[in-house]
Amino acid sequence: MNTNEMFRNKKLAYGFTSLIGMAFMGFVTGWVFLIPIATAGFLLYGYTVYSRDQKYRINVNYKPSDAMKAIARREMELAKEKERLMYEQRHIEMK
Repeated sequence: MNTNEMFRNKKLAYGFTSLIGMAFMGFVTGWVFLIPIATAGFLLYGYTVYSRDQKYRINVNYKPSDAMKAIARREMELAKEKERLMYEQRHIEMK
């Protein structure tokens, strides 16, 4: 059946165009309504799971002791010494 015969037979033409129209409207409805609704649903679900996990989290506040301060000072000294040695090594290699 060619296109002339389809348009002569109005019922078939309207059925064919309505089928294309319904497919297009379904596509548009999916993009405009269903995908944003699904996205919002997934975001809401993720937030509820996250907030449920936050309820069981324990926050601990502490003051650093003298030993902790000494360890931190020693680590800073070691970092400075490492940086100095790396600088000297690069300087020697450049010569």
